[in-house]
Amino acid sequence: MFTSILLIAIATYLIWRVSESFDAAATYLTRNLNEGIKGPTVNAIASSLPELLISSFFLFYIGNIQGFSAGFATIIGSSIFNIAMIPTIAFLFIFYKQGISEFPTNKKIIQQDGIFLIITELVLLVALYFGGVSITLASILILLYIFYICHVIYTRSKGKKVTIQEKEDHLEENSSSLLKSFLYLDFRNLFFRNKELTTFKAVTILIVSVIILSVACKQLVDSSEHLSVIFNINLFFVTFFITAIASSIPDTILSVKDATNRKYKDSFSNAYASNIFDICIGIGLPVLVYLIINGVNEISTESSAQFSSIIFTSSILLLVFTSVITFIYWLKDINLIRTILIIVLYIIFLSTIYYIS
Repeated sequence: MFTSILLIAIATYLIWRVSESFDAAATYLTRNLNEGIKGPTVNAIASSLPELLISSFFLFYIGNIQGFSAGFATIIGSSIFNIAMIPTIAFLFIFYKQGISEFPTNKKIIQQDGIFLIITELVLLVALYFGGVSITLASILILLYIFYICHVIYTRSKGKKVTIQEKEDHLEENSSSLLKSFLYLDFRNLFFRNKELTTFKAVTILIVSVIILSVACKQLVDSSEHLSVIFNINLFFVTFFITAIASSIPDTILSVKDATNRKYKDSFSNAYASNIFDICIGIGLPVLVYLIINGVNEISTESSAQFSSIIFTSSILLLVFTSVITFIYWLKDINLIRTILIIVLYIIFLSTIYYIS
């Protein structure tokens, strides 16, 4: 048990540190994109890559409906944590550190990304009900994300561009010794001694980052399954609680940093955009590839009606919870009272998932 917990902690640390190198390289390669496009696309993909990898590992490693349900729990758990806990953690940090009494939400983000996220969850629920875990479900989710990207590009093409100098300044602050770079997994300094980035260097960093992220996520999968056996707890709940939160650490740290620097819009929007990617691609892509490789149209649920029921019920809870939290954000900015309310709702959600699983 202790070994599994230690490995989960190490894997979480790796995901956190490597995600920063991945994001820096991705920012360079997409330096000509406008800020309004980069945030919900490149940033969201960079911060949500762990969820995609974990979902894929569970499905291909365990297979059948149980493997899908474990990956599905990671996606759902991460989505709930993102939408409820990331903004409130960011608020609590600036409240206690800087004495700021309110964390501004953004109605424009809620109108666009928030409503689109709710529509995405509704589509997921309907597709699961009528078609099950099938190629149809996977195709609809992937097409929905493509539509979202096209909509973002069309409506936000006049946004501010993120300059290379801004990212260079950020990277320069992290310049350090080789030992510290190794501990912090600062690949730019390790490989290139913080010299100016080029396309080749950025691609190299991306490849190394994905490899290490894959190893860390696979370890999370193995350790979660081991803990499930040790404590005799449904794997769905273990992954929903432990793996999902571990994979959301990069998002949380990024949002806290943005809030500390009073970039409230960036801090708030990250959760919504990441969730859209998680649900559409984190669920849709692994399922599509798995079904095509195995030459079947759907993942059978006949062997385990329990997992099928949990998947559908958690989808309903996700839609309801997201709608309620989004409505709270729409009404007022985040303050201490609303933070406590949202945390209580999150605990209720966790308890409900534990009960049904």
